[in-house]
Order: sequence, then structure tokens, then C-alpha cells
Amino acid sequence: MFLIKEDFWQVMATKEKGLGIFCKKEIKAGIIIGDYLGKVIKTARYNLENDKKGLYLMYLTDQASIYPNLKKPGIHLLNHSCTPNCWIYTFRGHTLFFALIKIKPGEELTISYLLSPKDETCKNCPHDCKCESKFCTGTMHLSKLRYEKWQNFQNKKKRKTKTPKVIFGKNLPKFAVYPNTIPLDPIYNKLRGGHRSNPI
Repeated sequence: MFLIKEDFWQVMATKEKGLGIFCKKEIKAGIIIGDYLGKVIKTARYNLENDKKGLYLMYLTDQASIYPNLKKPGIHLLNHSCTPNCWIYTFRGHTLFFALIKIKPGEELTISYLLSPKDETCKNCPHDCKCESKFCTGTMHLSKLRYEKWQNFQNKKKRKTKTPKVIFGKNLPKFAVYPNTIPLDPIYNKLRGGHRSNPI
């Protein structure tokens, strides 16, 4: 679900990644773009074959994930990039997307999918990256070091956040009120690829 007005974004076809979300009006860094909503499903029962159609499953808890309504436009249409201009922020158990840097009109809104390091469970891996970034790694999987850094950061945040009550088979309810911006943390740019100052 988008939390910015429709005059800031539009759905357009990309060259190789299917549909994507593009900026219509400048979006400032820190602005919350949307909330990843959808049906709560048991992660263990998810059919990985669905990933060949597109990667839409979003982590919620260790047992539950969110699967969006693909018939409606939403932030699930943000494509992966190795140098994304958006990032995710856990807020009261929800996953909010926000602008990591200023996004100019005409630019595609992108996110890192933050997949765990590639291993033997990802045979014939469908997670090849097609972002065509100058710093593209060729995969949506993070390196082991970056993944560990991200997990450590997320785990610290989890300890401060109440675990959401989930009801499988039901849609994750939206909040009555959302914040407009999020506090930027240096970890986001450290994990974002393509920076000379990036130490990890």
C-alpha cells in the first residue's frame, strides 16, 4: 500500500524486470513510501516455485510472511537493485518502505531484496539481478558479511519492537496513522552498494 500520493509515483514497464514503480515528483530522503500489506501466510508452506513469477514474499515473523494482492498496484512492484534508492524499516511489526536518498522524477524506485547468502537450497537460482547498475553483483543475494550486518541490526530493533499478533489467512491490517518519515541510520548507506566509503 502506497502512503505517498499517487501524483508522486506511476507504474511503468521496464526493459527486463516486468513492471516497476517510477517517480513522478521529487521524493525526499527519509520519506515513507508505503507499507507492505497483504495476506499473512505460513512461510514453511510457501511454494518456492512462485519465485519464478516474481519475488513477492515479505518476512513478517520467523513463522509468518506477507503475500500481497498482485491484482492491485503496490510497493510490492518495487524492483531489486544492487544500489537501491529505497530501503525497509520495521515499524510496530510492519515493513515500511522509505526513500533512502532523494529520488528525482523519471527515476525508478528500487529496493534491495536483502536475500540471505546463496547456498545449496537455491538450486537453479531464479534470483539473478538485472538492475544494470554500475555496481551490480549479478544476484539478489547479499554477501555473508552484509547479511550478518543487516541481521544484527534487525535483531537489535526486534528487541525494542513488540512482535505483531498474526492471524494466518487474513490480511495484515493497516494502521490508522503512519509516520511521514523515518530516522536515517548510517547502516543503510553502509549496506547500499556502490559507495567508496562502504566498508563492508
